[in-house]
Amino acid sequence: MQEELFSLVDEAISLEKKMKKDKKTLDQLKAKLTNAAYEEMDNKNLKFMQIFGLYGSFNVVHKEKLDIDNFNRLVEVLGEIAKAKITRKEEIKYETESRFKEALIALCNDDYSDEISIEQVLEVLELDDKAIKAVKKKLKGDYLRDKKVLESVGVLGDCEEELHYIRLYKNFELVDRFFGELTDEQIAQIKKAVFIEAGISVGLEYEGRR
Repeated sequence: MQEELFSLVDEAISLEKKMKKDKKTLDQLKAKLTNAAYEEMDNKNLKFMQIFGLYGSFNVVHKEKLDIDNFNRLVEVLGEIAKAKITRKEEIKYETESRFKEALIALCNDDYSDEISIEQVLEVLELDDKAIKAVKKKLKGDYLRDKKVLESVGVLGDCEEELHYIRLYKNFELVDRFFGELTDEQIAQIKKAVFIEAGISVGLEYEGRR
């Protein structure tokens, strides 16, 4: 019995060493993939990218974190909508409703546009009227989800730029919904009242993932 326990200890140590070594290798691979993806995303002004292999993909998403620096200034500009959409916590932190937060981030980063409509993007992808009608309401401006929506109507392969323009237009709809009546001066005041921290989110996607 004692010899069996000794063997189990040695096996556990061996596995842990291998896991640590494998994790280090995996982190290095992810870092190389992230750097390569970030360079291309920066060159093309993209927020999302997928790098494909034989068995799956490496997904890179540009993320932003919103902090409220001056809640009173937001209330002065936006009035009751700021009070309704932003909650002050006891530790003097502000929790913002997700859609309103997305709109604020898009507004402050000038990350929205109605220059190209979703219909125009879908037409470029050579979808017919029936397919356009089927997917238009399903598109949310989320890269991975929207890509699956497009795949459901036969759009396959590299379509990062089309997804980028879909996201810009969905952002425009959000910004217009909450801030469409504001003046340039009011928008400038809002930008002074919040802080956006940018970052990168990465992940591997493959069949059988748990």
